[in-house]
Amino acid sequence: MSTDPAHSLGDALGVPLSSAPRTIRRRLDAVELDAPRAFARWLTEHRRPLGEILEHGTWLDAEDVDALLDLSIPGIDELVGLLEVARLSGEREYDLVVVDTAPTGHTLRLLAAPEAVAAVAEILDLLQAEHRMIREQLARVGRPEAADRLIALLAEQARDTGNRLRDRRQTTFHWVTHAEELALAESVDAIGALEKAGLRVAEIVVNRVLPEAPPCPLCDARRKEERRVVAAIRKRLGRGRHVALVYAALEEPHGVTALARLAKGAAPLKVSAANAGVPVPVAAGTVSPPESLDALGRASLVFFGGKGGVGKTTAAAAAALRLARAKRSRKILLLSTDPAHSLADVFKQPIGNTGRRIAGGPPNLTVRELDAPAALAARRTQFEEAIDEIASAVGATSMTEEAGSVKGGISIHSPASAVARELMNLAPPGIDELFGILSVVDARADYDLIIVDTAPTGHALRLLELPDAAREWVQVLMRVLLKYRSLVRPGQLAAELVEVSKSIRELQALLRNGGETRFIVVTRAAEVPRKETERLLARLRRLRLSAPAVIFNALTMKPGRCERCRTTAAAEAREIGALRRPRGCAIIRTPLVAPPPRGAAALQRWAGNWISGR
Repeated sequence: MSTDPAHSLGDALGVPLSSAPRTIRRRLDAVELDAPRAFARWLTEHRRPLGEILEHGTWLDAEDVDALLDLSIPGIDELVGLLEVARLSGEREYDLVVVDTAPTGHTLRLLAAPEAVAAVAEILDLLQAEHRMIREQLARVGRPEAADRLIALLAEQARDTGNRLRDRRQTTFHWVTHAEELALAESVDAIGALEKAGLRVAEIVVNRVLPEAPPCPLCDARRKEERRVVAAIRKRLGRGRHVALVYAALEEPHGVTALARLAKGAAPLKVSAANAGVPVPVAAGTVSPPESLDALGRASLVFFGGKGGVGKTTAAAAAALRLARAKRSRKILLLSTDPAHSLADVFKQPIGNTGRRIAGGPPNLTVRELDAPAALAARRTQFEEAIDEIASAVGATSMTEEAGSVKGGISIHSPASAVARELMNLAPPGIDELFGILSVVDARADYDLIIVDTAPTGHALRLLELPDAAREWVQVLMRVLLKYRSLVRPGQLAAELVEVSKSIRELQALLRNGGETRFIVVTRAAEVPRKETERLLARLRRLRLSAPAVIFNALTMKPGRCERCRTTAAAEAREIGALRRPRGCAIIRTPLVAPPPRGAAALQRWAGNWISGR
């Protein structure tokens, strides 16, 4: 089962997959989870009791509640995915469910879904409390209603799913990484986060390790770097865990037969030594460092995005450095929106949420790693204070017991006041990242160019699609305020919502302005990432975002007479030629170097060897 929004499981198996399990071979089925569709089914099933809870516990009427329910509930879609995993593994039909997750940031959010839904269940229980008390004390009805059963079901599912994830007899985690410094740093952070949440990682799988072969300047340098990183992985992450190496095949393992061979640990596929004399296609194009690329042009906002592990952060950092050095009069901001930030690792220095300059970099370049939860927390405080005013005005009460009283100074709110202050919890998933990316709109006043290093494909697309969902959410709240304007004066909240709505509208207009905003797609010249790139380009077209260039990263440009390098270069040339792309979309080729470029000087040298063409 794949839970990655940007599915590649079908590409790897060589068969089309959907949200319905498909038999691949005897005793093996495969499925690509459609979390939004699963959530829609869940909401259809539970819409009536959920609406009753919101009506019982708030000052909203049925029409208002219906509008809110049309928006997603945080954590529910991820929980539905986990419940589907649990359902399949709990049925007699499947003895084992193997889950192919999304890249790091999205996976950490997925695995935190039980806690997020448990919190929602607590809020819903609070909303239902007053109605339950009236029903029991005045109507003398003690049996649970559908709403009570839904709350209990959510709490139970969240608890059981969380326990199942932490139960080492039922669930094991295998962390897949590369023998690269950047991948090691991300692995250390992510495994630390998993274990802090009580989720044990049993095995580290180091993928695409070069096997021994005859001498080659490039391959030898890569092997030396890989051995160093593998040793660091064993030292920093290997204690108490199995570390497995998967050797790189000369041909991409694609389809059931090749994958089965890979699983058995068979030797890498051999290619005739005659390949050493076969001509390799020479890439057409000219040397074009980032500052000379038409694709970047006079843009004021440039996104770098693509599949996980293809080198987005490295390409974005190199482009930012070259552009800032070439255009000293322009102030440039390099901003990471990936929850699993890597800019600090690429530059080999701490970054953080406060913009800072880079050692050895030009003074007109500022670098920042966005702290989305902090951005949401700042907005949340403003919203909750304003919403609480309205709740109090329509009869909600709020009292705080003095310190030293029975509950030790804990703030207690009536159900109506509580929901007013918890409306942020009904915001679309990812609203924290939206409030973070809205800082782009504000930052335009201080910077001539903003370069955004995005999360991998699925997470990045959600962020780019989020302004529409978030603006709809803001508009629902605005309609509620207008509806009750005869009872309350919206005042502060209305001002906050108008400000947010204006910023979202500006961001929407900016994203769809091809002269101002560009999306540079970064990929690798292999079949699986190439197919994901084609789907990404199609989605960008539907979002009306300009994608003027695709970067094929880490290409074997000078293979010499090395059998592996020549075979790889020929396969890369075929994949580049096979890419379906929009008319006018340029191809940018970047060279494979060992070790990968890290630090300002190495990044700038590397970007000086980019080649562009059609």
